[in-house]
Amino acid sequence: MDNMLKNFCTKKICLAFCLVGFISPVLADSFTIKEVVIEGIERIGYETVYTYLPVSVGEELDVEKEQASIRALYRTGFFQDIALFQGNSGELIVRVEERPSIAQIEIKGNKLIKTDDLMTALDSLGIKQGKIYNAIEMDRVIIDLKRQYHNQGYYAADIKIEAESLARNRVDLKIKVDEGEAASIERIALVGNNTYSDERLKGLFLLSESVIMGSGDKYARPKLQSDLETLRSFYMDRGFAEFSINSSQVSLSADKTKVFISASLTEGPQYRLDKIKFTCDGRLSQDELRKLIKLENGELFSRTKIIAAINAIRDRLSEEGYAFAEVEPRTKLNPDTQTVDLDFYIESKNRVYVRRVEVEGNTRTRDHVLRREMRQYESAPYSLAAVRQSTSRLNRLGYFTRVNIDTRRVSDDEVDLVIQVEEQPTGSFTAGIGYSQLDGVSFNLGVSERNWLGTGNELNVTANSSASTKSADIGFTNPYFTDDGVSLGAGFYLYEVNAAELGITDYTVNNKGFRLNLGYPTSELTRLNFGLKVENQVLNCSGFSACVDHTDQYGLDNNYVLFTAGWRYDSRNSFYFPTSGQLTSLSFQSIIPETSDVTFYKTFFEERLFIPLSKNFTLKLGGTLAYGSGYGDYQDNLPFYERFYAGGIGSVRGFEPNSLGEYYDLTLDGSNRPKGGDARTLFSTELVFPMPLIEDSSNLRLSWFFDAGNIFRTIDEFDSAQLRSATGLAFSWLTPVGPLAFSFSKPIHYEKEDQLQSFQFSLGVPF
Repeated sequence: MDNMLKNFCTKKICLAFCLVGFISPVLADSFTIKEVVIEGIERIGYETVYTYLPVSVGEELDVEKEQASIRALYRTGFFQDIALFQGNSGELIVRVEERPSIAQIEIKGNKLIKTDDLMTALDSLGIKQGKIYNAIEMDRVIIDLKRQYHNQGYYAADIKIEAESLARNRVDLKIKVDEGEAASIERIALVGNNTYSDERLKGLFLLSESVIMGSGDKYARPKLQSDLETLRSFYMDRGFAEFSINSSQVSLSADKTKVFISASLTEGPQYRLDKIKFTCDGRLSQDELRKLIKLENGELFSRTKIIAAINAIRDRLSEEGYAFAEVEPRTKLNPDTQTVDLDFYIESKNRVYVRRVEVEGNTRTRDHVLRREMRQYESAPYSLAAVRQSTSRLNRLGYFTRVNIDTRRVSDDEVDLVIQVEEQPTGSFTAGIGYSQLDGVSFNLGVSERNWLGTGNELNVTANSSASTKSADIGFTNPYFTDDGVSLGAGFYLYEVNAAELGITDYTVNNKGFRLNLGYPTSELTRLNFGLKVENQVLNCSGFSACVDHTDQYGLDNNYVLFTAGWRYDSRNSFYFPTSGQLTSLSFQSIIPETSDVTFYKTFFEERLFIPLSKNFTLKLGGTLAYGSGYGDYQDNLPFYERFYAGGIGSVRGFEPNSLGEYYDLTLDGSNRPKGGDARTLFSTELVFPMPLIEDSSNLRLSWFFDAGNIFRTIDEFDSAQLRSATGLAFSWLTPVGPLAFSFSKPIHYEKEDQLQSFQFSLGVPF
């Protein structure tokens, strides 16, 4: 008993000594500090310790200041042990033991969350290479990492952190992750729904419960929140103005792999709109406001329609310059009649002006190229319609993958507009050898640039040589020859075409000439174009009888002037991959009679319509009609070398290029090639969508298509029963060297003599 008491008292005295020592190890009386000596530091500088120490040489150190000094040094987090001593000559000795630093962090076992993402999370907690290691903080780190897994439904995830000591007071952190199994939803229980069945409501959810063993969706908290909001919107768009979700609970099975979700609802009565009025300052008339909101007395209360009405009123006021207008829907519920009185309280605020227009992200394109497309001007009243129009014009340039105009508020009546763009390739320098299905091996050299040196001007310098074609061309176009958008272009060219190598009739044509083009904008979306070509043409017939007959009558050498005119309407929201808008063009070309005995004309009509079906899906409808004929003294049809052809990418996919229509008779004509025709009809329907499973597919598109069309000898011989058609899948990719397209087709309507081709591709032709 005496020994036990003695041992107990000894331990108690030691404990008391240690506690006293923590506060003041050796200090009995206060003393004046003559010098500060710091012992035990390795990485941390003396100046750093002096900075945190609340006492200095010349001060008197007592117990209170000693305690304050120890607390101050501990708060730095640099040290795991601190002691103060009085030296023999009145010096203050500060003895510390530094916490180790983190030499390396290694994470193992993680598959769901990338190592880089986990490292970023650790960095936000102050845990990274070179930082001080504090074992006490590791519990906080484990909790945070587990929370990241819990947010993705992995509640059984386990995190362990091991610290391996190294030389020079360093540690390696080894984080071992056991992700476990994702928690799947075993059951979703809804309580309080009387109007709609469980099955109807659960069908709205992103999450679904288990139908058979292990078939439930993986639980994710963000998806649950989204589903609850979907449920709320569903009810409030069907008249249930008092609908509420009282509570939602999520519970786990013992092994944390099964989730049970329950939600308690209160539907309330179904309300209809009774009185709709507007309390406003008269900027918009009552009649105009009623047309904007598209709400009628007696219809079911709908939150979505009310929000749409608010946005419509705000947008309309923004068009008048009231960019910060406030619209508040004030509702009064009448439970007795189950009706709602709706009052739109509208406050226009101040009219807003644009102070400055700034440009960001244009590393190559000059500012003035973007500014001249703007229809919202500086110092002018702000107009939402003008801003949207400006965005569309910038997108249609085709210089940028992304265009956004951000409105930044400067004051109550001023904003700055910031044009934010992300540039994309607008041309290419090519020098090399290529291959195509139609033309075989080709050699090319050239520069093709739609945004020359960032000026917005177009330059083309090309030279090509292949089995069918040899050409050289230099052209330059200034789209803003005048400030109001009149364009002017000119160019020289020469080319030689061996038609036999293109799969059409047996002749060779050599052309050289000069061209001049003028464009005139008639509105924001429409444009007139005029052009002249002064050309010399030489034909070589190679025994082809139609060619021989033509040259016998008109000669091998022909000089003429070709006049062109066209009208174009373009409301597309993008150049390469539009998702909405329309492209319509009508053009005409004709030989001027006084310049040639061979006079003919051609007309072209093209229509492209882009209909957004959803955020990711676009319906593209298109059609092309082309017709030509001789006139004046040349009463024949189109000359054989000017006829239309069809088949392949750009016309009817699934059929060999230029293969549709009638063929010559080898015995009679000296050729068995396609004849071509004076009329061409093409139709296309495409469902266009981004490339799945790719995070950034801004330059990639897939589409399901249906093509139809054919060549007819004259317009009078058009017969819809003779149209050829095919369907398939197409892939489009905007590469640094130009647009690349692939298609895989299956012909639907065809004749046994038609030349089919399932796989086709093209490079450098706009989609």
